[in-house]
Amino acid sequence: MTDNEPSLTRREYTIGAAGLGLFGLAGLGTFTSVSGTDEDSTYILKQGKLRWEVEALSDGELNVREFYNVTGTSAKPTTDIIETDAASRLFVYEGPVDTSLVFLHGSRDVDHGGTAFFKFSGLSRSKGEWAVRDDPMSVSDDFEKWEGGNSKVKWEWGENTTDGGAYWGVPTGESTVKVTPKTLRGVESWRFLSGNLDDPERYELSDEKAVKLKPTGKKSVKRANVDILPDQEENEFDPYAQESLTVAVREPPEDASGEWVSPAELDPGNYSLNFGSRSYLAGGNGAQPQNYTRENGELRLEFKASAANFTLGSAYGFLVGKADDYTWVRGRDTVSPGGFDNTEAEPTELAVSEFHPAGDGPDAGNLNEEYVAFRNEGEGELDLSGWTLENAEGWAFHFENTTLAAGETLTVHTGEGEWTDSELYWGLSEPVWASDDTVTVTDDSGNTVIERSFPQQ
Repeated sequence: MTDNEPSLTRREYTIGAAGLGLFGLAGLGTFTSVSGTDEDSTYILKQGKLRWEVEALSDGELNVREFYNVTGTSAKPTTDIIETDAASRLFVYEGPVDTSLVFLHGSRDVDHGGTAFFKFSGLSRSKGEWAVRDDPMSVSDDFEKWEGGNSKVKWEWGENTTDGGAYWGVPTGESTVKVTPKTLRGVESWRFLSGNLDDPERYELSDEKAVKLKPTGKKSVKRANVDILPDQEENEFDPYAQESLTVAVREPPEDASGEWVSPAELDPGNYSLNFGSRSYLAGGNGAQPQNYTRENGELRLEFKASAANFTLGSAYGFLVGKADDYTWVRGRDTVSPGGFDNTEAEPTELAVSEFHPAGDGPDAGNLNEEYVAFRNEGEGELDLSGWTLENAEGWAFHFENTTLAAGETLTVHTGEGEWTDSELYWGLSEPVWASDDTVTVTDDSGNTVIERSFPQQ
């Protein structure tokens, strides 16, 4: 997750490789190859000491060019994966024949353009080629010549457009693709998309370091339930002090989805665990535990505060490492260095995953079939208590005592019903959403978290 700076003219950002639309598969012709297996669809994404297990996106039998769908000056994918913010996106796309590495910058909803320049290595010219070249600014060819196995790409795009590309023929086996950031302007966030195409996971990356992508093989990445400073609620500390910080690893949440590790599976005496800020870990650094204990089923680790390299602008602390020779782990929790809460400065982790107005169809008379669904795309629990959902006319729904676990979905129905952890009811007697409406969510301080208009153009 990167620091926000939407202005192209005010500030230049250097971004890590994944945010810059790089490789892809939408083609200039017909390609043939041996189709991959399901195991070939998962990869380890690495940035310094940070690791994620990611999956290829796929839209059935569509090849990458058909999926990317360059229309006019922009991409218009067959599913809604382009958010309304100025993001750079990286993902692997699995087509009917082999896979592609896809980069997609910008958005039709952003009123400024941008520039992306980066280098990469690990793609074979003898086994693949650029299949999609999205050039909205009338540039004859953004893709520069290969140089000794490496390549350079510089994209430029204008306001309300996208840019990017797809390289068909992602290496398999032990091969690694490396993307090194050079310059990125006009982009707020660099993220990797993974999993279900209709509701993908989005992993925010540091915008200062290279990333590497490699097939998982026998390895995996699991999540850890981390609680920083478990004996206090605010997670406040002096980031420059020599004092110790306690990081507790607890049993996975009861409603957790995906693969998690338990505290008993971690052995700090034989397998390293590193703690620190995102940027510090992304650079290959990390604080080592000074000691550890086991209490009431928890693993408690002690780290020196100054060794974790937090600043007054840090929003999250990360614990990463290994559980065994084949399993990597990661977990995170919020932090308030110096008493400063910076979570609102981070890109929002709440996203609209589905919008279903009643309209004039068969669901018009069933208000519980009119709904908006939200997904927590972060790695920690979101407390939505005091947040507000509104439509374009100002009808407001207030979240009360509501939390949303990482990766989970919450649906707000228009009609009446009994509230559960995942289903909430507005209690209205008439439809509230129109097909051409705007979903707005504000937090308990009145800050706009989501403002998304439908239908998406």
